[in-house]
Amino acid sequence: MKQFAVKSLKLKNSIIIISVILPMLIGFLAYDLYRQTNTLRNALLERGIILAQTGAAASGKILSDAIAHGVMTQEQIFDTNYIPIASTSPQKYHTLFDSFTDANLSKVQDPYLNDKVVIYAVSQDINGYVPTHNNVYPKSGVFEPGGIGDNPARSKRIFNDAVGLASSQNTEPYLLQVYKRGDTGETMWDISSPIYVDGRHWGGFRVGFSIEETNRQIAVARGQIMGGVAVLTIALIILIIYISNRITDTVKKLEIEADRIARGDFTAVDLETSSKDELGSLIRSFVNMADKLRELGERTRRSVANVAQYTNELQVSVKKAADTSNAAVVKMSQLSETVSKMEASSEAVIIASEKTVVSLARAEETSEKFLKQMKSSSVAMLRTSESVKELESHLEKIGDIIQFIALIADQANLLAQKAVTEMKSFIANNSKAKTQKEITGAAETIAKEESNFTALAAEIQKRSQDAATATKGIYSLFEKALQHARQASISLEEDQQIVSEGYSAASEASQSVKSLLSDLKDMIVMVKEIISYSQQVTDGINSVNKATGEQTALVEGFTSAAKTLDEVVNQMQEAISNLKI
Repeated sequence: MKQFAVKSLKLKNSIIIISVILPMLIGFLAYDLYRQTNTLRNALLERGIILAQTGAAASGKILSDAIAHGVMTQEQIFDTNYIPIASTSPQKYHTLFDSFTDANLSKVQDPYLNDKVVIYAVSQDINGYVPTHNNVYPKSGVFEPGGIGDNPARSKRIFNDAVGLASSQNTEPYLLQVYKRGDTGETMWDISSPIYVDGRHWGGFRVGFSIEETNRQIAVARGQIMGGVAVLTIALIILIIYISNRITDTVKKLEIEADRIARGDFTAVDLETSSKDELGSLIRSFVNMADKLRELGERTRRSVANVAQYTNELQVSVKKAADTSNAAVVKMSQLSETVSKMEASSEAVIIASEKTVVSLARAEETSEKFLKQMKSSSVAMLRTSESVKELESHLEKIGDIIQFIALIADQANLLAQKAVTEMKSFIANNSKAKTQKEITGAAETIAKEESNFTALAAEIQKRSQDAATATKGIYSLFEKALQHARQASISLEEDQQIVSEGYSAASEASQSVKSLLSDLKDMIVMVKEIISYSQQVTDGINSVNKATGEQTALVEGFTSAAKTLDEVVNQMQEAISNLKI
């Protein structure tokens, strides 16, 4: 079973306020009723005491005056010889003073019964004898409930019960006793005060208060108080509902405006207040929050648009990078083939150089033989020998450079193979990015891998440049060797007549030189191919570096836009958290 829940703020406020005020009001009512009851009881008691003391003083004065004026003697007033009256039940008695009291005390006692609370007001002597009872009741001789026939039943009787004797013999200013009357069963307040005659204690004056009448008066007072409290409660409930309506109407407007803002409508808030209380502060804070949210919403839309633009560009760039990377892979494959060709060409150059060295050695041997035979042409032969030696020196240098090129080619081949492997792995890991998050991750991965790939590409480029530089040196040496060979050939042709006897040796040397020239031409062609291949490697590395730079720029732009969007979101959260209630 669902628990009852109050969803209306108006009703909830009313219930809370009423549940707080009503117990306080009920507590105050209970306290006031208790206080009013005690006050009324105390007032009745004080009135009874005053009546008893007044009656005692008046009765004592009447009896004292009778003695003073000689109407009665002191012995008559204090007579305790109670003479039974025949045929009376309950038993009644005569004394020497009862005729006087019948004529004089009634004027004092009977007016007391005009008060509805007073049931009896009588004087009795020290033994409880009541000579004269109240005369306001009919003297039918029969007691009737409700007070009728009271006097005939109670005059000239001795009330020597505990209450009666205590009232007669009390010497304190007053005595309050609560008891039930034996003949009616009615609960009474008996308030008595001592009567003094010529300074002697004669008896007491008793005033009887009806508890029922007292309770009736208390009930009337309670009714009046509860009626006033009921009217006050109704007025408070009406006032509470009015105040709750005033509060909840403003809160309802706040709720409507908050729902509108929650739906994304950040137009101006239609709330104005000049109140300086907490609700007014809440309204002003809400309006300020709405204005700031509207401004942040505009910035958010702009930031989202920038992020979307950078995302689209990044997608295009990633695709382009993938294409570029594929092309780079192809170029790297070509580079690997080129490096293999460079390696093969370098080996061919080495073989050709070795052949050249052998040919030069044979030419040197032939030249030595020719020198022995051609002493007459020592000047020409010396020039030719020097050219050949210089050519041999250049060829030895060429051999060293070719070995260095071969080493560089091996290193470039290994670096190229490593670059191809890393590029294939990188493309396989990042070419499948589709979502913005994956694209962002791919872009960040590109940015992270950029430094490694750039360093690797720079190393390959450096090796290629070294190879190209060495190849150019070979080409220069080959040109010089070719030049010296041509000079040697020219010198030999010019001195052909002089060295006719060594023609066979010269022919052999010439053949060796021609073979050397052919080998040098082939080496020049291969070196040019190596230079071309090195340029291709450099171009491929530059294109990859360019694509990587574009990717880095796009990633930086995307990161900047994302940071701007994050700042706007943080400001929006801060604006919401700063709303003071």
